[in-house]
Amino acid sequence: MYFKVNKVFQDKYQKMGMVNISASFYLEPEDEGYDKYVAEHYVDNKVIPKGGYLGKVNENDEPLDLNDYQDWYDSLPSEKVLNPFCTHFIQFEPNVTEEEILWCFEWALAITHKNYLKDDLKCKKGGQTVNQDIKYKSRKAYYTALTFIPNRNKSTKEQEDYKKVKNAEDKILELEKIKDWSSVKTTAKYKVK
Repeated sequence: MYFKVNKVFQDKYQKMGMVNISASFYLEPEDEGYDKYVAEHYVDNKVIPKGGYLGKVNENDEPLDLNDYQDWYDSLPSEKVLNPFCTHFIQFEPNVTEEEILWCFEWALAITHKNYLKDDLKCKKGGQTVNQDIKYKSRKAYYTALTFIPNRNKSTKEQEDYKKVKNAEDKILELEKIKDWSSVKTTAKYKVK
């Protein structure tokens, strides 16, 4: 079992002082459930040439002749690709370390693998979903409200909280520079590739 960190996002969470990161989870031949995984996730994938579709397109790069596009797409060669069995998105505070990020994804990998074997990837924990929408909505409302308060009128805590937005932007730029997460210096070994 291993995971790959896919992307550090500049998105809605950044505007709330958080860093949103995704990682994909993969099984290896010696892992329990590998045969099921390969049967479900080893799929044909079209190989798109470097230039892409060369037919006529509009200003949004959408094909003008859909039949021509479909003929072109159908003629492309395919290759077998092993897709991840699951992809997770985790939001972190901007002071998170690279090792803490790896630890969280490794923890999620182990739990997700157990759930995968039970055919339950709904991320349930004690009958409730892990991603609680109410927390997101209240945090979003709080950070939106902070944008309307002039800095001189913000309390010290509100100023510190609002500073997290800038800190998240800085952290995202720092993390985007990591091209190979398996080379991150850590105190433990992680199942990251």
